[in-house]
Amino acid sequence: MSFMDLFRRKRRSLSLSSSGFSPFLVNSAGNVIVSNTITPTTALTNSDIYAIVSRIASNIAAMKLKTKSPVINKALKQPSDFINGFSFWQKVVVQMLLTGNSYVMIKRDGNNQPHGFIQIPANAVQINILNKDAGDPVTDVVYTVTLAEDNSKQFTLRSKDIFHFRCLVSGSDAQTNGYCGISPLVSLAQEADIQDNSNRLAVASLKHAIAPTYALKIPGVQVDNADKENLRKNFEASISRENQGRPIVLDQSMDVAPLQINSNVDELLVNTTFAQSQIAKAFNIPVEYLNGKGDQQSSIQMMNSLYVNALSIYIHPILSEISQKLGTDVRADLSTLSDVDHQQLISNIVALAAGKSPVLPARTAVRLLKNADALGLDDISDADLAADFASQQANKSIDDDKGDDSDEQR
Repeated sequence: MSFMDLFRRKRRSLSLSSSGFSPFLVNSAGNVIVSNTITPTTALTNSDIYAIVSRIASNIAAMKLKTKSPVINKALKQPSDFINGFSFWQKVVVQMLLTGNSYVMIKRDGNNQPHGFIQIPANAVQINILNKDAGDPVTDVVYTVTLAEDNSKQFTLRSKDIFHFRCLVSGSDAQTNGYCGISPLVSLAQEADIQDNSNRLAVASLKHAIAPTYALKIPGVQVDNADKENLRKNFEASISRENQGRPIVLDQSMDVAPLQINSNVDELLVNTTFAQSQIAKAFNIPVEYLNGKGDQQSSIQMMNSLYVNALSIYIHPILSEISQKLGTDVRADLSTLSDVDHQQLISNIVALAAGKSPVLPARTAVRLLKNADALGLDDISDADLAADFASQQANKSIDDDKGDDSDEQR
């Protein structure tokens, strides 16, 4: 009897389906609970949510993941046969942020070593919590996945063969049962609705405030609707097309007064930033990164540090999951998040390698810079660097000897 047959014959103690955006249907003891929130289309058409999700996903996807295994390093760097590594991990993080969960199937070779990964949409995953006490063959979390790229073929995977990245796990949430993550979008349904309504109200207010730019006054005269329309068309013709910019000629029976925009419209536009700050808070991102306005009391370095610390709530679940499923410690190089041009690294290494009693030897400092591909050192071979260092040491020895001879002559 195969392992799959056991699953078909035995009953499951709990079945979860990670579909939708908030983010699942939970089927337990015959009860189905549905939680609805922001849909995928609504989420990514909101400019603030799009800005935050794209920034977080892009920054995390650009991180360098390192282990002690060259085989695993290669798989992490080139996870897919269809898209590049950056786009693959970006897609994984976007799904985690929007649904609370992201699923990646691990492809292993004959030696049980990973050689690639397949990202699986949330709506193509069925999660089964098995327990021997409930009559199941094993105690484990088992995933039934449908791969669209493999002719919609279904696979049943043990937990060790799939990455399940969770955004936030709540042990007391009846919808997730402590096994699935919760998206920040769950907390933003009201704020996003407020923002959408505020945007519509602002646009409507601007239209009604700006459209009637002039008022024509004819004092002491009763004019019917037809004459009013005729006067309006004649006036519009006198200020548009070839007459645009030319002086307006009026007789004493008519007066033109420009209309002013209601000052309350400006206050309305200012109030729409409320939802923007709430969205940034839900994703744990400094609002300055969203609205483009820096904090006058914080330096750029401080802001970068705050942002990297904020990303840790998304980075640590990813590293922890990969480390557990691959059986090795996985580290992330965070320098790509806050020090893209390596200026901070260069300053730190120069400070440690300078002075009469440097903390770092010169050769070690160069090696660190080369490993980070700073200053273009990665383009210089190790042999050339060693020759330059030997030449520098020889010149230093000659200079020292000359200095000793000068001292003796004195």
